[in-house]
Amino acid sequence: MTALLPLYRLFLRRQVTTGRLVLFGAFGLLGMLVAFGINRSADNPAEGTVILIYVFGFGLMIPIIALVQASSAFGELVEDETLVYLWHRPVPRWILSAAAMLGTITVVLPFSVISMVAMAIVGTGGDSEVVIATAVSSALAAVAYSGMFVLLGLMFKLALIWGLVYLLIWELAVSRFGNGAARLSINTYPSSVLSRMTDIELPLAERAMASGVLVPLIVAALGVMLSAWRLNRMDIA
Repeated sequence: MTALLPLYRLFLRRQVTTGRLVLFGAFGLLGMLVAFGINRSADNPAEGTVILIYVFGFGLMIPIIALVQASSAFGELVEDETLVYLWHRPVPRWILSAAAMLGTITVVLPFSVISMVAMAIVGTGGDSEVVIATAVSSALAAVAYSGMFVLLGLMFKLALIWGLVYLLIWELAVSRFGNGAARLSINTYPSSVLSRMTDIELPLAERAMASGVLVPLIVAALGVMLSAWRLNRMDIA
């Protein structure tokens, strides 16, 4: 456990770059501008804002932020062939995996939640029900996508490209065709939490509240566990 903190600092230092922070900030600013427009023009600003959070936040912003940040945790180490130096350290593999995950969510979680909450405040004028629902559901989405994409960065080269393919084909297309496919989409679970906490109906957001909370946490935990499993079985020169 004494190795976790320095490894966490290492992953965090490698992952935080000016370019990424600017990109993430731009996402948040764009969302707030759209939310401002909804507040000024929509007949029901709360409903319009929740739809914005569902479409823009859960469909694009949080997955992209998580993909860019999480896939680089191990992905950059694999690409520049420096993972071997961490792999040979006498620490359990799950410590490496946990440090990568912690480094990722240290950035993804606050950027996602703060940006989305700001959108909710601007769009609704401070409706506490929508703001709280947005904070909870955004946190669940950020944690789930982070766990998934940390694993993706370890499993595949060009993980960023594969992650975009997954988001475009599965999350934004196939999973929207029916309830069965939606059950295998991360998006539907935080969306269900948002829908149930605000009583605003969203497409395919039909999961129970318990599932909406538990499944994203399970996905994140599986991402850490499978990353540790993969590290144990990798052949690193």
